[in-house]
Amino acid sequence: MSKQFQGALYYLFANIRFSLTVFWAILLALLIVTIAATILMPDTEIAFELSIPVYVFAAVIGYWTVNNAFPYLIKMGSTRKNIFISFGVYAFLLTLLNAVISNTVNKFVSMIIGTERDYGIITIMEDDTSMTFNHIGDLLGVNSWMMRIVIDTSISFFLLAVMFIIGLIFYQFGLIGGFSFLGALVMVIVFGFSNGWLLDFIILIYENFSFSFFFQLFTVGVFVYLCSFFLLRRITI
Repeated sequence: MSKQFQGALYYLFANIRFSLTVFWAILLALLIVTIAATILMPDTEIAFELSIPVYVFAAVIGYWTVNNAFPYLIKMGSTRKNIFISFGVYAFLLTLLNAVISNTVNKFVSMIIGTERDYGIITIMEDDTSMTFNHIGDLLGVNSWMMRIVIDTSISFFLLAVMFIIGLIFYQFGLIGGFSFLGALVMVIVFGFSNGWLLDFIILIYENFSFSFFFQLFTVGVFVYLCSFFLLRRITI
């Protein structure tokens, strides 16, 4: 492992350390208040889910890093290839770390309050039946701590990669280029729904939805990130 790679990786984690600490401090504080209120009122139910904030955090970091970390790394003499590799490793480790923390906390809280008092935050109604769940893994009956980590890591990494490449487009081509890209993306989505092929694709995913989907999603995230190299190699300060 080269010193340049180590230095870039260290800087990326050092750059995010404060934001990551504040993020988890706020989430855990809110969670502690909720648990305390639930304990004081024994007949109440609690709804908590840390995975969704983790997904949002990953997406924000993917966009934020382009403007707040890369210019400094380039000024320090780091090559585009080194930045690309180091950020890829950093993105995977960050999403894995957040997935481990969120699912460990969820598991611990469930042990404290009891799963019978955790009624979920999302309810799906179908005919006369309903299903309530906290985590996407509940759709598959996944209760394994490890499997939920895989799910959260794959979703977080995919969102981070997508927002990362969008951040590069805005950085490289400015507001006009960035919003033009988003406008074109919206047009493709509208065209896809109007012609039915995008809806058919979503239905196909739903009908074949299984745990393997998240490995496929992670693979797509890796592919999106690999495509970002064509933009990253032209990035300037």
